[in-house]
Amino acid sequence: MKNFKKNIALLSALALAGTMLAGCGSTDDTTADDSAETTAAAEGGDDASTDDAADDSADATASGDEEGVLSILAWNGNSDIVNMVDCFLESTGYDESKVQIVAVGDNGEGARDGYSQYLLGDGDADIMIMDSDWTQQYVNDDSLTAAYETIGLSKDDFTEAFSYTLSVGTSESGVFKAASFQATPGGFVYRADLAEQYLGVTSPEEMQEKVKDWDTFQATGVELYEASGGATSLQATEGGLWQVFQSNRTQPWVVDGALVMDTAEEFYDIAMAMQENHSLAGVPQWDAAWYAAVLDGTALGDFVPTWGLTTSEGSILYNFTDGSEENGANMAICEGPTGWYWGGSYLAVSTKCNDASLAKEFIEFFCKNADTMKTYAEKTGDFVNNTTVMSTLTTSNPLLNGQNHYEILTKVMANLDLEGKVTKYDSIIKSHFNDSVNGYLDGTYATKEDAINAFKDAVAASYPELIVE
Repeated sequence: MKNFKKNIALLSALALAGTMLAGCGSTDDTTADDSAETTAAAEGGDDASTDDAADDSADATASGDEEGVLSILAWNGNSDIVNMVDCFLESTGYDESKVQIVAVGDNGEGARDGYSQYLLGDGDADIMIMDSDWTQQYVNDDSLTAAYETIGLSKDDFTEAFSYTLSVGTSESGVFKAASFQATPGGFVYRADLAEQYLGVTSPEEMQEKVKDWDTFQATGVELYEASGGATSLQATEGGLWQVFQSNRTQPWVVDGALVMDTAEEFYDIAMAMQENHSLAGVPQWDAAWYAAVLDGTALGDFVPTWGLTTSEGSILYNFTDGSEENGANMAICEGPTGWYWGGSYLAVSTKCNDASLAKEFIEFFCKNADTMKTYAEKTGDFVNNTTVMSTLTTSNPLLNGQNHYEILTKVMANLDLEGKVTKYDSIIKSHFNDSVNGYLDGTYATKEDAINAFKDAVAASYPELIVE
């Protein structure tokens, strides 16, 4: 059941990403068909053998294994890269044969495992798009990713990038290997009409005072549940709560080869207290109940990142409002207790890159050039990884009562510090931790100590080389 839920979450995230972006050019079916025709499918993933992956990749990329053709590894269904390629070709005037997307894996998790298998074969790969959860795994493997300096770029070229993205793209030895074209902060999205009815809140600024730190957030949860006569909880999901909390560790998960709990133990207490006083509704993410909870007022709101705030059908915000601007008039967003982010993608240079010039041009287009990044943001709704661009862009979101959510998200980013706190172990460790918290909440573990021990056992099993005490 756990794997089934994880697959559903991944598929839902891909579906949301697919509806989020519109591309720089045409977004009709013809464009989708044209993009598909230029995409080479090299199936890979959890169950693919190295030999099969190598054979498939050789067949798929025979036409692109040469200079003058940019080959980009991406997973099936990754609409980000399809729209980026469309935008790049349209803006540069290059023929569509100039860029080839090589599909490896059915989703982000499949790509994590499939890329490494693919790169063992003869297939071409100049750059690759990576999910933030496993970017560190790849930038710390010199057999898979090359330093940006090999194509004439350095970290100093990305001075306008949000700092946390530079941390994610830097290896443990200090080598810069991946830049992101997007930043993914989020805010607390809530029912403004219910906040006014039960809390007397009449603006996002007033709501921010009610959720400005974790103590205040929890106290407001109790106040709201009591004031609503038990009808409305403050927070819809434990998962959303955790996404915010986990962005604010004071130390990395692993220090000198040892697991560090840092502030993680505190989250067990916060989540359990909010469940017991009913300020946490406890509905599952990526489920119809999640969207219904906000839509029907069972929950006042939840934490939503950039990619969930678009007006496209299927986005988180769209589902919270049923896509209705009338319902959107009752919604608002504020920063929440801390700076935080959720998700995002990175561009890395493959060790097999044979066209440094094109790779550099593509990366600069989306990760460095303010003009082209601004154009991409305006045409797709993405929150691009450029501090100057995002501080000057404005929007009026009809599903947030016309609010300029870019302004809120920029404030959230200012309060996020991940320098030195990102490791190659994070993705799997965070998954184990969240599993243990959910086990504590649903009674699988009788005590917090049992849940922590289960978490540590899972980490030790996944990483025998780590010291786990």
